[in-house]
Amino acid sequence: MSVWTFFDFLEADGGNAIRAWLQDLPQEAQAKIDARLLQMAGMESWPEKWISTYKGYEKIIELRVSCNKVQYRPLGFYGRLRHQFTLLIGAIEKDNRIPRSVLQTAVDRMIIVRADGRRVCEHRFD
Repeated sequence: MSVWTFFDFLEADGGNAIRAWLQDLPQEAQAKIDARLLQMAGMESWPEKWISTYKGYEKIIELRVSCNKVQYRPLGFYGRLRHQFTLLIGAIEKDNRIPRSVLQTAVDRMIIVRADGRRVCEHRFD
């Protein structure tokens, strides 16, 4: 049984930004990210080693998933309702940083979702 529901950001044309990002990753990374999300969906609270608020972007939460020495960082935010999390953009951390342009895109998308709840769809686990 799922405790949490994950949502993906939808572009203005209806394209799923998270699905597109995942499909561009190696299959092993895709599987590891979805497996982590499935684990998280069934937990009441998440271990701190799996998530953190990104410094300077207090509403943006980074999920931490490592695969083959690559630091994958799906970025998102907590929804209006309890146990909802929206994935906004995928990132790869290098030298302990995520590019500011990626972080700004996450903020911009969060603003869009808060203004228009139709700009998300439930995350599909492949």
